[in-house]
Amino acid sequence: MKLDLKSKLLILLVIPLFFIVVLSLTILSNIYNDKKNLEFTKHHILEAEAMSRVAHYMQIERGVTAGLISSVNVDENSEMLLDARKNVDRAIDDAMARVLLCQICTNNGDTLALLEKIKSRRSADLLGGSAVDARAYYTQKIASLHNLIKVIPTLIDDRQNRNYIQSYSYLSSAKEALAQNRAILMEVFTNKEFLNGTFTSCKQNLKIYNLDTQSFIAVAPKKVLYFYNEIFKGEAVEETFKIMDAALNKSNVAFVEPSSWFEKSTQTINLLKIAEDKLFSEVNRLINEKLDAVSYKLMALLLFLVISAVVITFLITLIVRKILFSANALESRYDNSLVLLEQYKSTVDGSFIVSKTDPNGIITYINDEFCRISGYSREDLIGKNHNIIRHPDMPKEFFENMWHTIKVLKKPWRGEVKNLNKNGLAYWLKAIINPILDKDGNVVEYIGMRTDITQQKEMADYFENQLKISTKNFDCSMHLSKEYEKAIDSSTILSRTDKDGNITYANDKFLEITGYTPEEIVGKSYKILSPKDTKEEFYAELWDTISNGNIWHGVIKNITKAGKDFWAKTTVVPIKDLDNKIMQYLAIKFDITEIVEQRREFERVAKTDPLTGCGNRFRLNS
Repeated sequence: MKLDLKSKLLILLVIPLFFIVVLSLTILSNIYNDKKNLEFTKHHILEAEAMSRVAHYMQIERGVTAGLISSVNVDENSEMLLDARKNVDRAIDDAMARVLLCQICTNNGDTLALLEKIKSRRSADLLGGSAVDARAYYTQKIASLHNLIKVIPTLIDDRQNRNYIQSYSYLSSAKEALAQNRAILMEVFTNKEFLNGTFTSCKQNLKIYNLDTQSFIAVAPKKVLYFYNEIFKGEAVEETFKIMDAALNKSNVAFVEPSSWFEKSTQTINLLKIAEDKLFSEVNRLINEKLDAVSYKLMALLLFLVISAVVITFLITLIVRKILFSANALESRYDNSLVLLEQYKSTVDGSFIVSKTDPNGIITYINDEFCRISGYSREDLIGKNHNIIRHPDMPKEFFENMWHTIKVLKKPWRGEVKNLNKNGLAYWLKAIINPILDKDGNVVEYIGMRTDITQQKEMADYFENQLKISTKNFDCSMHLSKEYEKAIDSSTILSRTDKDGNITYANDKFLEITGYTPEEIVGKSYKILSPKDTKEEFYAELWDTISNGNIWHGVIKNITKAGKDFWAKTTVVPIKDLDNKIMQYLAIKFDITEIVEQRREFERVAKTDPLTGCGNRFRLNS
């Protein structure tokens, strides 16, 4: 199993970066769209301003044309008419240029066609017809321009700017009504005749003017309305409306000079045009402020993103390098740990009787030694309770105490257990059972490690049964039995050597039995423990086995620091690295010196104690 940390950690870094990039691009896109909308709005406002200028100059040309047609001598080359037409043509060229600047507008064709038609108005014999027809021609074209302007608010997303254009629509409509009356009254004052149809049109236009003016006042921004109230007053305005009132009352009409009327009314209409220009000036100012704000925001965000990208890239590069380095080192340590753990597991499995159970005591694992001593196969035991090997002699209270220790107290339990193998034979084990806990302190499983003490128990029973003849012999046997038991308890002796046989580690039992301190033993050759009478062939055979990667089992005679011999049942296990190369050797010893000495003592007693014959019988039975 591989840790696979590198890819996972890199993904954890990439995901936040990906979301940052997506979020940044979304914000940039929104800001850019806002900028494009504002530019689109500004274009339409400038387009509306340009077409309103065309309508204004056409209103002047309409009044001049109506006056000329109504006069006795129609002069095509009238300076007033030529100036008016020149202003209209110049305004049309400006409007067409403004319309052509928008590449995405869908109604460009209709607007350009209307402007072209207005520009070719000379082809219509306007001066040769009636004043009513001429006025109708101009009025229809001006209405078409105003209708195009009225559509513009529907194309604008910005509500504030849309309200400005709506205000303009009311103001331009009022101005158009007043301009129509200028043309109508030019005809009336020139002919000195007020026909009923003309009277009705003039009265209706004045009504439209009043309604549109009220609508303009209701919706116009405060700043524009204040400007309107400040400029739309004075002698020209008063005189214009005074003349209109008099005309509608059909009084003193013959005494109004057409040129005077045209001058006064034009001054009044020009004041409305100034208000229009102020309105467009305000809306352009607002649009430019918003565009500047959006541009600054866009530039600031781009600068922030560039700096952030550089910083984040730099930090991520450092983090990735550290992650890769740490992950490589961690994976290497993890792999080495797995190899060492497997070898330690093999060592433990070869030296102890091991089993594992779930929290309910159901067997989940057993090693070969467990199968050997119990006589059961793995298939017989996996999934079963440990009761399958329980000996009937063991009291119920014994196991209750054990379960209380490992399940309730969650502490290791130590003790001796009598079991029953598959063939019905009893055997004794010295056991330690450890509860394995998770991070929350809950028991995950139990691991039991045992050593076979059946021979020790049988020997104790033998002493108890055989040495009952005298209290002295019985006490002697019990003493020897307890000494033997003590030796077994302290027989797990551990040491490690490097590949050259130099000692690198020794546990407390090792130091205790040899008499050496760690400073005296670590770094020394294992031969420091070898007595002089040990044959070289013995160690040659041992080294040949372990240097080839095999486990060696046997009994070794050693010598303590004080020069005393001791014997150890020994297992030597080669510990290997990932490349299957031997790194060190682990030696597991069980002190059997007392057993050896006891046997020698029994032999001596047998020779000297003819009463019991204990030593002879023991030697024969053993």
